[in-house]
Amino acid sequence: MLFKILKPWVNPLLVGLLILFSMPLKLPVLQQTLESLLSFSFPIRLSLYTLVLPPVALFSMAWNRKRAFEIWQKLKLPLIVLAFLFCWMWLGAIMSEYPKIALKHSGRYSIFLMTFIAFLFALERDSLKKSGQIFTGIYVILMAFTFLDLHGKTNIPALLTENGLHIDLFFRGAAPSSFFENRNPYAVISVGVFFWSLANLRQSWILSSLAIAAASYSIVLAGSRNGILTLVICLLFLLILTFKQIRKARIAFVIVLVAAVAVGIGYYTLKSQTISRTNASLNRLLDIKTYKDLERMEVRFVIFRAAFDLGLADPPILGSGAKTFGHEVFSKAKDVAHLNSAWYKDAFNSHNAPLTIWIEMGWVGLLAVLLFLWLWFRPALRGPPLLMMPMLAVCVGQILDYFVWEIFFMAFQSFFFAYFAAKIYFENGIPNVQTTD
Repeated sequence: MLFKILKPWVNPLLVGLLILFSMPLKLPVLQQTLESLLSFSFPIRLSLYTLVLPPVALFSMAWNRKRAFEIWQKLKLPLIVLAFLFCWMWLGAIMSEYPKIALKHSGRYSIFLMTFIAFLFALERDSLKKSGQIFTGIYVILMAFTFLDLHGKTNIPALLTENGLHIDLFFRGAAPSSFFENRNPYAVISVGVFFWSLANLRQSWILSSLAIAAASYSIVLAGSRNGILTLVICLLFLLILTFKQIRKARIAFVIVLVAAVAVGIGYYTLKSQTISRTNASLNRLLDIKTYKDLERMEVRFVIFRAAFDLGLADPPILGSGAKTFGHEVFSKAKDVAHLNSAWYKDAFNSHNAPLTIWIEMGWVGLLAVLLFLWLWFRPALRGPPLLMMPMLAVCVGQILDYFVWEIFFMAFQSFFFAYFAAKIYFENGIPNVQTTD
C-alpha cells in the first residue's frame, strides 16, 4: 500500500536529487574521514557531483529501464550523434598534448552526459507535472537563500561549513553568483527559468509565479550583461515565432507580449548595476569603428581573434582535448603573451561555445554538436514556441560565454533539454511528432 502511494513520486524525487546533487559542493569532512579510515588519499576533492550524482543517475536509469526502447525509438538519431561526440571527446583527450587536464575534464563531462540521460529516463509522462513542480520549488528555495544571504539575513558558506560542506566560489555584493560559481551562468539560467515558468504557468500558478519573480529579480541582481542580452534575444525570437502562430495561439501571444512590455518597462525604469553596465556597453559599441576598438573594449574579442588565427593556420581535426582551450591558444597564438600564464590557461576559454568546441574537439566535434542541436531543436518548429525558449536561452547565453565546466549550469541545461523532449514526444495530449530518424 505504501509503495503504491510513493511510486508516483519516485521519478519527481529523482529529478530533484539530480538537480540538488549537481550543486558545486565539496565534502571535506567526509573526505577526511574516509581518507583516515582507508589510509588513502583521494586524487581529487570529493564533491556531491563526483561521489553522489553518478549513483543517483544510474539508479534513475535502472528504475526507468523499461522506457529505454521508447526513448531510443523517438530520439535515436540525436542520441547516436551524442554518443559519437563523447567517444570523439575521449579520443581527443587520449591523444591530447595536455592529457592530465583533458582526461580529467572528459570524465567530468561524462558525468554531465549521465545526468542528461538520467533526466530523459526520469521525466516520464505520468509524473511530468510533479517533476516540474519539484524543479520549480528547488529553484525558488535556492533563490530565497541567495536573497537572504545577499541582504545579510543568513550566511550560506558558514551554513554549509557547519554541515560538513564547502563551496569554493560564492560571490556577494555587486556580482552575486548564487550557487553557480559565477554571475553569468546564474543570470543565463535565470532567463531559462523565467521562460520555463511562463510555459508552465497554467500547471502551477503559485509556484510558477514565484519562479518568474525570483528569476526576474535574479537577472537584475546578477549584474550580468550576458543575462540581459540573452533575455532580449530570446524575447525577440519568441515574439517572431509567436506572431507567426498568432491565430493558433492568441493566449500565448498575449502572455509573451505582456512579458516583453514588462521587461522593456523594467529595463528603462529600474536603476541597477546590470542595466547600468549594459547601457555603458551599448554606448561604447556605438563608438566602435574597427575590430581593434572591440579588442580594447573587451579581452574576449582578443581571445576570439587569437582562436580564429590559430584555428585557420592549423585547422583542428581531433582538437586539443576537453578544457584545454586556454593552454592551446594562449601558448601558441600570437599577440596573447599577456594571457600566457597558469591562471589564464586554466580559468579562461574563448567566451564562445562554438569557438571553444572547435579548438578543443576539432571540426568533427563542432559539426557533431551543431547536428545534435539541429536534431533536438527541429521539432520545436512544429510545437509551441514558448516550449523551446529555455533551451534557446542556455544556448544563446553561451555565444558570449561558455559554461560547460559549470556542473550546476549543465544540470539545469540538461533538465531543459530533457523536459522539452518529454513534452514533445512522450506527454499525452501533445500532438504526435515524427521521430528524429
